Amino acid sequence: MKPNKLLIDAGNTRVKTALMDAEGHLEPLFNLSYAELAANPMDVAVESVWLAMVGGKPQQLLLNDWLQLQCPAAEVHTVNSEAEHFNVTNAYAQPGDLGVDRWLAIVGAYNEAQKPTLIIDAGTAITVDWVDRDGRHLGGWIAPGVELMQNTVVERAPKVFANAGDMWGRANQLGKSTPDGLMDGCVNMFTGLVRQAVQVTETELDWLDYRLLYSGGSTPLLPIDLKRRGETRTELVLQGLALYAREAEKC
Repeated sequence: MKPNKLLIDAGNTRVKTALMDAEGHLEPLFNLSYAELAANPMDVAVESVWLAMVGGKPQQLLLNDWLQLQCPAAEVHTVNSEAEHFNVTNAYAQPGDLGVDRWLAIVGAYNEAQKPTLIIDAGTAITVDWVDRDGRHLGGWIAPGVELMQNTVVERAPKVFANAGDMWGRANQLGKSTPDGLMDGCVNMFTGLVRQAVQVTETELDWLDYRLLYSGGSTPLLPIDLKRRGETRTELVLQGLALYAREAEKC
């Protein structure tokens, strides 16, 4: 049996992976924190690795150590953002400045369905990107993620917000304590950003028929009316990586 290709979406806090077989089919493998990598051995043969690296130097070192131990013979291909590829055009004047996770999510989404798409990824940072029906990336937004917002305030006032780390917060709710107020406030800032993105999509861009795709660990915090408007797609970056891996197979 021909060895698999290993696709890796290495974010700021977690590592998501999938295996791609000889026919190009994807099978999710694991979604772990960097600290959990060492205890997760590979039990399948891997011929090559396709990597989207967003995390910083410490995360890169942990991942490299794991790859050296688990896939020492595999050729590693690191994917970077491009000006144009797979029928998608990058809006950035300096294409490499667009995070590779955003680029791959856009590429993966557009090549799945060529229609106007709004992508909202709510992880360490909240990113919002628009791609039109012709594959043109129109630009996007970047904001602090919910947990990052919370932690920033807690770090500045640790005594006041001593219990904040135990809570997530609630959309459309009013906090009745200082920790509640902080958590709920951060969640509602996230909710407000999503509502504004939808407003811009429908009024400024005048999109009537478009896809709204969510990813990231904070998506469940959104109120039900917003969640119902879109679909959760945690594998978009891996789908984008798969396009690069399949293209290389043809060459």
